[in-house]
Amino acid sequence: MLMHKTPYGIDEGAARALLLVWSVSDNVVSPIVTLGFPDFRALFLVPVGILWTGNVIAAKVMTLLIMSIAAWAFHAWRYRSGDTEGALLATGLLLISPLVLEQIDTISVGVYLLLAFSLGAWSDSIYRESKLAFGGMYFAQIFLCLVSITLHPVGLAYPLALLWTWYKNPINQSHRNYFFVGISFAILMAFALVPGWGHIEWFSNPIRSLSSTILGHAEGEEFGIFHWLVGITMLTVLLLVILRQANRLWADFLGRILLLAVVIGLLVGDETFGIAALTILLYWGLPLLLRSNANSSGGFWGQRGAALILIFALSTTFMMVNKARYELVLTGYLSPRDSLIKTLAEDSGLFLNEESDQDSPTKKPIRVASQWPGLTMLACRCDALPLPPAAQNSEALFAMLRGIDYLIFDPRNPANSSLSRNLATMETGKVETVALRSGGVILQVVKTQTPLPANPQEKKT
Repeated sequence: MLMHKTPYGIDEGAARALLLVWSVSDNVVSPIVTLGFPDFRALFLVPVGILWTGNVIAAKVMTLLIMSIAAWAFHAWRYRSGDTEGALLATGLLLISPLVLEQIDTISVGVYLLLAFSLGAWSDSIYRESKLAFGGMYFAQIFLCLVSITLHPVGLAYPLALLWTWYKNPINQSHRNYFFVGISFAILMAFALVPGWGHIEWFSNPIRSLSSTILGHAEGEEFGIFHWLVGITMLTVLLLVILRQANRLWADFLGRILLLAVVIGLLVGDETFGIAALTILLYWGLPLLLRSNANSSGGFWGQRGAALILIFALSTTFMMVNKARYELVLTGYLSPRDSLIKTLAEDSGLFLNEESDQDSPTKKPIRVASQWPGLTMLACRCDALPLPPAAQNSEALFAMLRGIDYLIFDPRNPANSSLSRNLATMETGKVETVALRSGGVILQVVKTQTPLPANPQEKKT
């Protein structure tokens, strides 16, 4: 009930993974392969992609199930560590947090990273108990290193934590060498598959993502002074928890992964960083309030009164934010970016060739150069390609646009400054503005016909 039922709003990487799975399962040729190798969300989405091709809701339900498995794995890990009460409360709050629900709705990498981290911790524990070299758990850990790195830069936390663990606490020298070679191979292979994480926006505001853990995602003018205060408060609490629990975090393999994830996530500052921070706050912050020496003679505060008030306040806030999200889903609200893509996808009178028969097999398909090619291809079911690279001048840019019908991008994005400058200086009549929205602009590339030669003999030649 809290999920959008339309193809708009999902993560760009998830859109590329879904399109690849659907193309393979239905044997449909699409330009999705030109966008590069997708991350390993495609592997998790293979079952629903084959059984329910074209169904975005099925992919969201699959993500929901993956989050349930990850939450169960975190609870079991902390329960085994002796934190029975805190693990139960932390898992409950994690599952109803607005940020996690948003990650499920957008099929974002945060959910899949939590699963990879938890499975990695359990695989390491099982491997050390079995002590079987080159067994299933060895290859499982190497594969999880490859998966986590392709998902997001934060995924580097798992192989780094695994390297540190085998460097400081190896079973023997041979096992340590096996893991050093395997992890190094996985890191190099992941960098070769996804060089630079092209669809990741670096150096985002971490205060925004920390605020979204409590108040949900806010864009543009919605992110006001109250969101700043909440984000700064969450950052302060996170630093306090890390300082108080530093030894326990680093001694625990799963805690070590999350601690490295938070450090690496500061370089990105997106919602994936917020997911890692929220997990630390819940699973290692709540035990600080649930004092083991609480006694019944200590009154309300001695019987964990502070923890009760905090849990009541957090759960109530989460439910209020989720209720507001439910109302937005009912109204069909879309972000500025998704509203722009919807304009391209659904206004057929503007963007389709009305002179030709829509059902005709010879109808020329629309080809779009987009800042979000995966989302554009998923929404409008047209051929979408990335934006052209930076050109020296407008003439060179126009030459690159050969075969392109429309451009859709955000001109305020610093990465598109060169493109915006060349388009602004382009000769009149080559590019026309079709739609201008708060999320960006849609431009039409005007097709110029080649003039016929005046001499019939020249034409024949």
